[in-house]
Amino acid sequence: MPIESREILRCLFQTVGTLVDSATMNDPYAAPHRVRTSQIARVLAQLQGFDEDMIDGIRMAATLHDFGTILVPSEIILKAGPLTDAEYAAVKQHPVYGAEIFKDIEFPWPVAQIILQHHERLDGSGYPHGLTRDEIMLEAQVVAVADAMDAMTSDRPWRKAFSEEEALAQLVKDRGTKFDPASVDACIELYTKKKYLLDPDYYGRG
Repeated sequence: MPIESREILRCLFQTVGTLVDSATMNDPYAAPHRVRTSQIARVLAQLQGFDEDMIDGIRMAATLHDFGTILVPSEIILKAGPLTDAEYAAVKQHPVYGAEIFKDIEFPWPVAQIILQHHERLDGSGYPHGLTRDEIMLEAQVVAVADAMDAMTSDRPWRKAFSEEEALAQLVKDRGTKFDPASVDACIELYTKKKYLLDPDYYGRG
């Protein structure tokens, strides 16, 4: 891609990221999670040898993956204790909300579908539709691992963060049952051998 197009793309990512952060500013977890999940997903895709265009699509979807939470009541999102069944059912609608918000935007990537599927799991235990294995887009499987890794290693109102070692152990446990094996392997490689790839300065401004 010519340098001019890469500059435009960089500005697009920066603009979208700023808009997402503004829309979710009542949730102190949202903005850092958005940034880290996008960074992790990009590296997982790179380590698996995906082409540049596919990596860009994964990055965009990872940037927007939780945007649908703006339609979930903040008292549920920020609740410090366990969720009721009804509250958890409301949270599980956020991929649907996000996909609906972005479905008519003509991204050059399947962003809405990736958003919709990022909580699906290979064994059918995910949501919102209980998809299994080949029914789940590869891009969504990558975002799922990135999302899970950052979620586990971040403090939340109801629990303290897991260590990176604990989070990786959980991914290994769920490798091939809930999570894409290649993406889990890439995540292990990233956190044990190539963590410098998560440094924003490694990529410059974008």
